[in-house]
Amino acid sequence: MLFDPSPKDNRKDFFDRENEIEKLKGLRAPITLVLGLRRTGKSSLIKIGINELSVFNNLINLKLIV
Repeated sequence: MLFDPSPKDNRKDFFDRENEIEKLKGLRAPITLVLGLRRTGKSSLIKIGINELSVFNNLINLKLIV
């Protein structure tokens, strides 16, 4: 499939965002918010960063609350 709209879990499926992934992995804040326009890869960025760090996390998708 050429385009799959679901969020990615693996870096090999997520193109041209290496700098953003590394910046996210370098953060040491207790809470991190990722804000941006719709459908720009925010969820994929977070999922890939968390998977690569292999740390305990709480990922809360606020669009499901509204």
